[in-house]
Amino acid sequence: MSCHAFCDEAGFSLEEIKEAAAAGKLLTMEIECSRVCNFKCPYCYQDAETRNELSLDEIKALVDQAGEMGARGIIILGGEPMIYPKIFDVMEYIRSQEISVEMFTNGSNISPENAKRLAGFDVKVVLKLNSRDPEIQNRLCGMPNAHDIITDAFTNLKAAGYGNGGKPMACSSIISEVNYDELADMWEWLRDQQIDPYFEMITPQGGAVENDWVYADPAKIEALFKTFSEADRKRFGEGWKPQPPLAGERCMRHQFSCYVDAIGNVMPCVGVDLPVGNIREQSLKQIIDGSEVIQDLRNHLEEIKGPCAACPEAEGCYGCRGAAYQMTGDYLASDPLCWKNSDKQEEIDRLPMCAVGLIPQQAPMKMVDTLLSVGERKASVEFSVEESNIFLDDEGYLEKEAYIEMVAQAAALFNGFRTRHLEADPAGFLLGAKGFKFYGSANVGDQLQINAVKDTGFGAFSIVNGTVLRGEELIAEGQIKIYHEEATA
Repeated sequence: MSCHAFCDEAGFSLEEIKEAAAAGKLLTMEIECSRVCNFKCPYCYQDAETRNELSLDEIKALVDQAGEMGARGIIILGGEPMIYPKIFDVMEYIRSQEISVEMFTNGSNISPENAKRLAGFDVKVVLKLNSRDPEIQNRLCGMPNAHDIITDAFTNLKAAGYGNGGKPMACSSIISEVNYDELADMWEWLRDQQIDPYFEMITPQGGAVENDWVYADPAKIEALFKTFSEADRKRFGEGWKPQPPLAGERCMRHQFSCYVDAIGNVMPCVGVDLPVGNIREQSLKQIIDGSEVIQDLRNHLEEIKGPCAACPEAEGCYGCRGAAYQMTGDYLASDPLCWKNSDKQEEIDRLPMCAVGLIPQQAPMKMVDTLLSVGERKASVEFSVEESNIFLDDEGYLEKEAYIEMVAQAAALFNGFRTRHLEADPAGFLLGAKGFKFYGSANVGDQLQINAVKDTGFGAFSIVNGTVLRGEELIAEGQIKIYHEEATA
């Protein structure tokens, strides 16, 4: 995948970022107008299928909301933006709101005329350029003519005033084993033309999971980042400290940005592809303000766990949250791909995770075995019914009270997982159950999945909706009220 953001050195100071995070504001927003793309990059997080995409009016309303929250820049992603039929309408509207535009593109449809239109809107164009070698470029784009399309776009953008002409331009490249040997020279070649090199590590999601030949070893990436840094220091008077996942920039987008996909789902970024709400159901501000995931990420100094939490660079770096989420299932875990963590892999927790140690209950009262996944105010948990279970009736079936206890313990497991880095374990209590319905009964040997979703919260009190399933079969569902002591570091 390829991440996208205005990073602090490129546009905002660390102080501005801290202020935005503390105030719940945005400095930028990433928006996907359409998922449709004509390239088939083997490392891409995206697919070409989409339904019910946001209308132009919905996109405009979203831009308005971002502006009201303080956004100064909109980053347009895809799919491929330049094959989206209304792309210039979107740009024109954004610019009419006095918000800057940055667009990531594979170069399609950037004719001489369209290059001039982009320049007229003062769009910062970030052009895909994985390699200057035609064979490698085509391979990393999954298209036999990708090199030609990108080369034509590059030429047309330069003629329209990008690069040395003063219009802001960058070239985006993933750091892969395939293009590794040419990137140092390409970095300086771009710098010489006043084009920003936007070189980044691959996040293991989408196509990259199936195409492991694209990856470069983290140790090699560290060496390459140091080469870039030394070139910048000696030749261009630029000083920066190498850190993942971007060369030359700090990625702290979760402090001040968000990503909205083509159907309105709001997520922390394309790497942490965990929906926290949808703009068709709530306003952008309601989603950002109400999201535990967003708040966790903005409070990274207290919430990130493992080696990254103890890193001396933690104030200005938290690795790649996308890599952490994709590889561990936890958006607050340490980044497994950071070269500083190469010898600390055993210290990085990964889901699924055993419930032992995360909840106070022990056998035979323990009614949850494994935490499978976590999301926005929700968790999925697994449990196997054994003969020793105290809730079994004479015929070996679970009594109704067992399902209520399962949901309560699933909520407790989620809370234990989120607060496991704290010195003191916050206590929790089941206060009551409401509206439980029972559609079947589980027997010894059955494997169940419990889904717990926090509906509302009032300080330490929460309402949790729960379901218990055996495969696709719904066994029980209902609501509980719980109390958890406030967690403190």
